[in-house]
Amino acid sequence: MVVISITLTVGAIGSTLDVTGSPSGDGGTALTKAFPRFADDLAWWTEAAREQRVRVAPPY
Repeated sequence: MVVISITLTVGAIGSTLDVTGSPSGDGGTALTKAFPRFADDLAWWTEAAREQRVRVAPPY
């Protein structure tokens, strides 16, 4: 597990996503705003882990 610098807070899923899974309401707006940063952080950690595996074998 790694620490991502931003969290995705989703309260009542029914008021955050509509029946098609698209963001809706205030929760959907907050999710839409926060998700790009979350995705960038997660991608950074994924790349860092990939590069580290090239340098050092995992300890497991």
